[in-house]
Amino acid sequence: MGDFKEHILFGFLTASIVSFLLRGYLFLQPLELILSVTMLVVGSILPDIDHENSYVHRAAKALASVGAAVLSLVLLPFPIHVNFVFSSAAFLLVYTSISSMRITHRGFTHSFSFCSTVTSLTVIASVYLYASPVPGLAVGLGMISHLMLDREFKIK
Repeated sequence: MGDFKEHILFGFLTASIVSFLLRGYLFLQPLELILSVTMLVVGSILPDIDHENSYVHRAAKALASVGAAVLSLVLLPFPIHVNFVFSSAAFLLVYTSISSMRITHRGFTHSFSFCSTVTSLTVIASVYLYASPVPGLAVGLGMISHLMLDREFKIK
């Protein structure tokens, strides 16, 4: 039942142990190694996105809201003053939608289904963007380290 700092530190510990164990079998470029360690640490805190007071939840809510506002401001083909109205509406819609969600803490995001879904999506994205599945697999390993630390591994 770790807190934010414990999950971050356990993510770094997991990255160090895996790097040590695979040092003779897995040869990564420096950027790929940095990206993989970063993704493993992100994965180690990602399951706590369901807790409304967690850093991850608040950061995701802010990034999604600002991202929706920026995308609507940039992509809509209307005059700029109309785009500002739409981007403000997009920001408020996303922010209130995320705020009104009631997800059970240590529910779905602490399950094998969530872990495998997020890992699959990040592997696809990392192969597409970087031509390597390692950063995507690192997210899954980070999520597994989080679940091990919480002792909450459900198969749903």
